[in-house]
Amino acid sequence: MGGPNERALSGARVLASEIRYRTSIDVVDEPVLLRATDPRFPTQAMAILAGASSFSLSAAERDALSRWISLGGFLWVDNGGPDVHSASFDRSVRRELGAMFPGRDLERVSADHVVYRSFYRLDYPAGRAIHRPYVEGLTLGPRLGVVLHHNDLLGALERSPGGSWVSRPEPGGESQREMAIRFGVNATMYGLCQHYKDDQVHLDYLLHRRKWRIRQTGNP
Repeated sequence: MGGPNERALSGARVLASEIRYRTSIDVVDEPVLLRATDPRFPTQAMAILAGASSFSLSAAERDALSRWISLGGFLWVDNGGPDVHSASFDRSVRRELGAMFPGRDLERVSADHVVYRSFYRLDYPAGRAIHRPYVEGLTLGPRLGVVLHHNDLLGALERSPGGSWVSRPEPGGESQREMAIRFGVNATMYGLCQHYKDDQVHLDYLLHRRKWRIRQTGNP
């Protein structure tokens, strides 16, 4: 699929730093660039596919990626069109996923899905732009195996060699950049933990903790 996407790599570094700062997730300092056929790829819990132009996967890459997703891997796809939403990248993503998962289509993810509240409670998937106020997902059983983000999230986090932001998110400026970071944190948390927020054991634990705190507060 060509060489590394430097815009996406810069954004991924910033996102990794923010995840390390805001959560207890251990994150490597530098993004790991892997093809789906790399023997290290199956050990990854999640991966990001970012681009702004058409691409094609080899049959071997397609088979390896579909097997990894089917076995629990989470693929976050970031449409990184630098000016507008990249239609050619979008078509390539849909073509490749259609070949890997015949009969399954990307569908709009509901605003009440756990990906919008896996860490932060969010209303929309922010990025450098707001081309579409939603993400699409490929559902495999009870989980999302793929999430397609249309708004160039990693582009919102790109920094220049001097450390300044390369772009100003439109139309929301710095608050939109913060929301992009938060969605990135949420997507990562979902990729690693899946539906833990909806798990009944987790819910019972939270309710127990809430009741315990109320009783303690009421004690003399």
